[in-house]
Amino acid sequence: MNRRKNARGFTLLEALIAVGMLMLLLGALAMFVEDLSRTRQFTARTAAQTRSADALFGVLETALQTAVVDGGPLGAGVTGTDRSVRVLSSRTDAGSGSVRELARAAFAPLSATQIDESSGNITIARGGASSVLPATVRGMRVRYWTQGGWADSFDSLSAGSLPSAVEVAIWFGVPAAQSAVQPAVQSVAHSTEQFAGDEFGTPDRVRTIAVPDAAGADGARFTPEAAR
Repeated sequence: MNRRKNARGFTLLEALIAVGMLMLLLGALAMFVEDLSRTRQFTARTAAQTRSADALFGVLETALQTAVVDGGPLGAGVTGTDRSVRVLSSRTDAGSGSVRELARAAFAPLSATQIDESSGNITIARGGASSVLPATVRGMRVRYWTQGGWADSFDSLSAGSLPSAVEVAIWFGVPAAQSAVQPAVQSVAHSTEQFAGDEFGTPDRVRTIAVPDAAGADGARFTPEAAR
């Protein structure tokens, strides 16, 4: 009997406090899950951007190591605009093989490497196969160092030589705060003949690749100091 008299239920205030504490715990858990999801997305996006930049720079640098001025029936060895570049190069897969293997590679057909940016994607084509880099880009700009200055387009047949260096700048993703007017500006920048990289600010990734044994019409080789 005494136990029944001492037993009582929760008061309304106690129930409200318990519900409030439960809501706080659920809110903290939701914030933790959201932060974890954002961290995962940021990590995946950063990894994709790093892989894309490394792949692009690596492929272009490898192609430029053995680039030719005149590709015969294939056209100019190095040709491109501010948003694309094509390089014809001799094979380099013979490695440190025998003299016969090296000679066979030297006289093998030229291989073409094509890099294009369109609609936020960078495509690399080699050996009849093409692949799209995983990271989305706002823009890509290609420049060619020749005759002591940067040019937005290049043709090795017209120039009679290879460019002394090729610079590639990449802008990844979309700005965090973007007004309704900026997409139209971006669309106009992409539709013009020359890419206006200043619309995007400082590039996220940029690489200047010196072309071996290349000299401009003035006979001067490319140096990082000269490009500044």
